[in-house]
Amino acid sequence: MLTLLPKAARKTSGWDNLDRTVLEHTSEGCWVVDRDLVTVYVNPALCAMLGYREGELVGTHMLSYVAAECRPILERQVVMRDLVPHRTYDIALLRADGQPLYTIFNDSRLDDEHGIAMGACIFITDISRRHEQEVQREAQREQLADSVSRMNRFLGQICQDLKDPLSAILGATQMISTDQKAEGVREYADLCSDAGRQIMRTIENLSLWSRLQLNQIPMELRVYEVGGMLQDVLEELEPRARARDILIVNRIFATSVLADLTGLTAVLRHLIENAVRFSPSGSIVMLSAAVVDGQVTIRVQDNGMGIPDDVQPNLFRIDHHHANPGADGEIGSGLGLLISKALVERMGGTIRVYSKPGGGTAVTVTLTEGVPAIG
Repeated sequence: MLTLLPKAARKTSGWDNLDRTVLEHTSEGCWVVDRDLVTVYVNPALCAMLGYREGELVGTHMLSYVAAECRPILERQVVMRDLVPHRTYDIALLRADGQPLYTIFNDSRLDDEHGIAMGACIFITDISRRHEQEVQREAQREQLADSVSRMNRFLGQICQDLKDPLSAILGATQMISTDQKAEGVREYADLCSDAGRQIMRTIENLSLWSRLQLNQIPMELRVYEVGGMLQDVLEELEPRARARDILIVNRIFATSVLADLTGLTAVLRHLIENAVRFSPSGSIVMLSAAVVDGQVTIRVQDNGMGIPDDVQPNLFRIDHHHANPGADGEIGSGLGLLISKALVERMGGTIRVYSKPGGGTAVTVTLTEGVPAIG
């Protein structure tokens, strides 16, 4: 153990280089220990921090005042002392009343006149208030995440509750539309059917969005041929395009990507459906793809009304409502682009929108090129 000798009898050492007066009056705790972590000196500030008198601390082992979970940290730091003479690390101490004291240790090795380590001088900063604030912030983050999770689960349940009766309504209006005896109400049935399909599409988008937020949609990335995937999407959307005299031209052939089948199909459906919705009668929606440096860029181009300049920066933000009526007056929810962005990013890709008011819109999706398996 180090012994503090009278000034006349002491030899010059690392301890002599410390200004005792400064240590006695500083607000920062000071703890001097020997090589075995036995306390040699403590200043009044440290005594106040821990709630002990100086005589109760001197001669005792430092580990007695260290929280159990932090003892391995301190022991590792002692081992490193010969290699790194000055270190800073966090340690939780235990006060006399048993309460934890969260601190930062500024640990400096003390050497004798021969350069041999004889102990350490540790300046201690109380960060208990900061630690408490961090704990509170973490609790608030967890509470917020839980609230969002519960909200999304509730939203998913509401979507399911709405889909079942709406499906029955759509079935009834379809029967009326095809009933030869219901000629007088067929036009109204068609209007109800169109409105019902629009509501159903919104509900399905809300349900998909809530499942995305809850990470309930697994991504299984495989190599797929985009042209083949488009066939089912185009078969679904072409009747509506023909009804509005819009031609969908597919120029994507023999293009392979690494993607999730369900995810990419949903993205393509959203983008093409949007292009048809905002295109004027008699126009063309063009689908194309390019492969550059191992990346496949799929492009959906329309000749529609375009997107206003002030709307474009917020297209992918859920807190900005930017849904505009389509060419036939139909209002979209704006969720299609948000869902597409979330799905594309989970597949490791990017999505971009290029638009000029009155000059049409192009949306590009860039994914990793797929390499078909050989054999």
